[in-house]
Order: sequence, then C-alpha cells, then structure tokens
Amino acid sequence: MRGNGETVLLDVLTGAAEATPGQVIVHVGGDGDERTVTHHALLADALRVAGGLLDAGLAPGSHVVVPAERSEEFLPLFWGVVAAGLVPVPLAPDVRRVLPVWEFLGRPPVAVGESTVPLLDALPDSVRPLALDALREHPAPPRLPERAPGDVAFLQFSSGSTGTPKGVELTHAAVLANLTQIRTAAGITCEDVIATWMPYFHDMGLIGTHLVPLAARIKQVRLEPLTFAKRPARWLEAAERHRATLLSAANFALALVERRVPEDVLARLDLSRVRMILVGAEPISPAVWRSFARRMGPTGLAPDAPQPVYGLAEATLAVTFPPPGEVTEPLALDRAALGLGHAVDTVPGPDAVELMDVGRPVPGCVVRITDHAGEPVGDRRVGHIEVRGPQVARGYHRAPKATADAFADGWLRTGDLGFLRDGRLCVTGRSKDVVFVDGRTFHAADLEEVAAGTPGLGRGPVAVVGSTDPAGGGERVVVFLATPPAAAPLTVSSGLLRDVRNRVRAAVGHDDVRVLALPVRAFPRTTSGKLRRGVLRDRFERGEYPQIGERGGDGVARGGTGERRDRRGGWAGRRGGRREGWGRRRGGRREGWGRRRGGCHRGWAGGRGRRRPGRARRWCGAGRS
Repeated sequence: MRGNGETVLLDVLTGAAEATPGQVIVHVGGDGDERTVTHHALLADALRVAGGLLDAGLAPGSHVVVPAERSEEFLPLFWGVVAAGLVPVPLAPDVRRVLPVWEFLGRPPVAVGESTVPLLDALPDSVRPLALDALREHPAPPRLPERAPGDVAFLQFSSGSTGTPKGVELTHAAVLANLTQIRTAAGITCEDVIATWMPYFHDMGLIGTHLVPLAARIKQVRLEPLTFAKRPARWLEAAERHRATLLSAANFALALVERRVPEDVLARLDLSRVRMILVGAEPISPAVWRSFARRMGPTGLAPDAPQPVYGLAEATLAVTFPPPGEVTEPLALDRAALGLGHAVDTVPGPDAVELMDVGRPVPGCVVRITDHAGEPVGDRRVGHIEVRGPQVARGYHRAPKATADAFADGWLRTGDLGFLRDGRLCVTGRSKDVVFVDGRTFHAADLEEVAAGTPGLGRGPVAVVGSTDPAGGGERVVVFLATPPAAAPLTVSSGLLRDVRNRVRAAVGHDDVRVLALPVRAFPRTTSGKLRRGVLRDRFERGEYPQIGERGGDGVARGGTGERRDRRGGWAGRRGGRREGWGRRRGGRREGWGRRRGGCHRGWAGGRGRRRPGRARRWCGAGRS
C-alpha cells in the first residue's frame, strides 16, 4: 500500500521536496514568532546531517537516540538519521526516559540540538553525542545507503502505561502503509492545512502530524507543546491565522481549551474552516467531549469536526476512523449488561456507561474481538481487540516473549478490550485495568467517570483500581482522587470522600469501596500522560496507603507516592507540580507535555559540567518508581 509510489520512508521527504519544494512547515515560537522551512530546505538540511553521520562512521541500521524538544532541531536530525540508513529512536527529552532506553539499546550515539544538549549532563561520560550544528557542517553525501521496505524505519517506544516500555519495530513498509491509510480515511487533499502542538516523541505527533501531512504535501503549522500548555489559545489562533482545516488533540487538551481559553477569546476566533479535529492518544471522556463542543460553538467550529480515533504504536498509529462528516455522540450502554460482557443500548442515567464509538477500520485493516481463548466472538460482545493489516509492526526490539505474546498468526493483540457494533469499534478499556466484582467486569474509565461526577469534586485526576484481598479473597475497589492543587491536603472533607464512595458503591453494587485523596503529583503517569493505575495498585497492596487499610475506609494522604527527595528538595521520582496532560514544568504547575526545568531536572538542565552517572541517576530520578 503506497501513496505516491514510495518504497522506503526517505521517499516521503524526497518526494515532497521534488513535488512541492516551496511548501512550508511553520514553527511557531512561544512569543508568537514564526520560522518557516520549506520542504526543499528540510531535505537539504537533512542530507547535510546525513553526511555528518556517515562521516562519523556509523554502521547502517544502527540506532541513534533523538530526544525531541524543539521541532526545528528535531526534524533535520530525524530525517538525517533516516537518510544515513540508520534507525532513529525518538524519545521525550527526559533523562528518566532516555537513560534506560539508551542502556537497553547498548549505549548508541545521542543526537542533540541546542535545546537538548543539557540532557548530556545527566548521561554517563561514555555517551557519544552528535551535535546538530557540527553535523550540518558536512556536505551532502554523493550516495546514500540503500534500505529495503522490510527494514526497520524507526523504533517507537511505547509509553509504558502498564509495564516496562517496549521498543516497537516499525518497518518502512508498515509506516508507508499507515500514512496512506490515514490520508484515505481522513480524506486529506492538497487543500488541507494542519495545525498541531503534539510532540514528536509520541506516535500521534510524529506520524499523525508530521509524516502524514508531509506525505500529503500539505502545509504544517507547528507549535511547541509547552507553548500550547501555557496558553492553549495560541493553538486556535494559529489555526485561524493559517486557515487550518485539520487539527489533532488528546482528551486532556480538549479539557484544557475548555477550561483555560476565555469565552471572549473564543468569540473572536473563526474556526469555520476546520473540518476535522482528530482526538486520540488517551481515553476520551464523554463529559469533556460535550463540554468542548458547547464551548467551541461561538468559533463557528462545525459540529462534525471533532472525531474520536483509535490506534496504538504497535499498529504504527491508526486503526479506526469515523467517516468524515459524521457528528459523534457518546453511546449510552447498560452498566450491568456491560459488566457481563454484553453491549446493550440504554438511555443516559446513573445506570448507564457512556463510551465513544471510534469508527471503522482504516482501509486494508481488519479488527476482530476475541475471547480469552483467542476465539472470535459475536457482535456487541466485549472481548480482546485484535488487529491485522499492513501497518502492524513486526514486533518488539529484543523482546521475543513479548513479541510472541502480542503478535501471532498475523494478528496483533492490542491489550485493549472492546466490542464491534455493526462493524464499528468501541473501546471499553485496557485489559489490565479491569475491575472484577462478584463475577462482573467493570472498566476503570467508567468508574472514574462515576467518581468524577460527584458534586463538589474538582477537576483533578481520578483513578480506580481493583485489588483482591489476600486474606479473604474478596475484591477491593480503590478510588484515588486529587486534592485541590492550592489547598492543604486535610481540607478535603470526609463528607466529599463519603459521597464519592457511595456513588461508586451504587455503580458496582459492592460494599468494599475505599477512597483516598492524594496530591496531584502522586498520580504516576507515562511520558505520554497516561495514568499508570498498576503503580497505584501495587502501592496499595504494599501497604503504602494505611489510611484505607480497612474495609470501606477513606482518607487523605500527604505523600505516600514513593518518590525520593533530591538535594534541592524537589521530587526526584515525579514530574512535579500539577499535571494535566503531557507537559513540562518550568517551576510552576504543569499543564502540558515535555520536560521540566525546575526541581530535579535542574540536576542536568542547569549544570555546567558532566556529572558522574550514579549522581545523575539519583538526582534526576532515572529509575522507575
């Protein structure tokens, strides 16, 4: 499956530079300044970088770690690595992410730009840095190494929401296939313009908002994630200014826009040209979906523009899309029936579960639902989501057991649960996040929505886990909710905790529901912002939350997060501040995506010289908590 006759990934860039040399990628700075790079200029820059990499003597097919910070630095590095016949490994510019992957891959070179040079201070002295400015001084090579469609194009490390992050091996053929699938499903034409802020170390950012539009040869408008996090209105203003037709976001970003963009700003915006907002990367809250749609009314945004999509790194990116032009409304399903594995329509209410329909498989892709034995089940039956198609990865790097577990007989077992409804997919949750109560199955995301709907509860994160009592064998349902960021921990009232407990009790029909309020910083997340419920479950089972040690208990925790203090008094095992998505923090609260300049990260971001490896790891919390 090829869009423009490409056979390897580099063909996407060379084809764009030849067919649309003057088409642009616009890099929007935090101050609103714009820097424009043409397709032709990006290719020329990437070829100079490739010349430097080849002169460095790197063997074809070897790995190069590329931390993704500023887009105008990352893109020539990424494409230069590709052009040199090497395998780029995009990662979040966070030592806790880079260090274990670097070690796992056998300590490969690390390519850095000006914004990511400080990261080297936290890595061992044996690291081999490749600086963008130095690489650019080399001439383009007269001949590039040849790569085959079945070779690995790049390693895409999963965010690790349920375990150790794994490197997904994406072949050139798989990536090219998914680019074509996405362009077809979204109906992208040469008239489209995309405006995005999503980071390039995430699949939806790199593939969905750079590679896809590059393959379609359309204009890209790119804000840095921190710019969006600090002032989300800049994203919408850039979309209006550049007449964008395509946007992309995650659930938390919709909530951030709904909460942080004033109504008078929205009233001045004209987003009538936006025909599609692709929403994915994390579970979508129906409540947030409705709220966002209401708030965006004055902008002229079409009701059918927001579209929920489904995908995962092991399938390159996209698996399902709704048909363009369709107004998406949450499904209301009977909670009791869903707990028994049946999707039965009902009316919204306290006994209903609301979930998003994420559409049909992209062209050339097949989705099926199977039971625990791997046998397909019928329509509207909940089971394991499995995917087959040309975009499926070939496996996990140096992880044969994990590969065998997930990839078998041409099918990818996604680890997600869901059901098919007249050929359309609905995702109910992660298989590892299921809560079992008295023979019934409840999905964490549903119970979190129930808890979050408690009157008087703020908009902080909520997590629900199930845990079997080792003494009696009964199931314990544990609800974690956030204390208000500006409030002292003990200001959370016992009445509010009781109300949360009663709502969840009523939903599950089970008495042993425990509720604990935690500081926002105590909610563990992956680099892509997903809650790590398994970490909370493990902490509970280790007895780290004595406030809820008894049946039906509730309480407020001042800490109990498993983090360590660094020498500056910052938290070394967290990302700090108030987290509301994928973000980095410069000292205040966190509301975006990326790396942090305050707290433990000052151990490397503000350092002048190289530090010993052990000290860097201790200061910066490289180990997983």
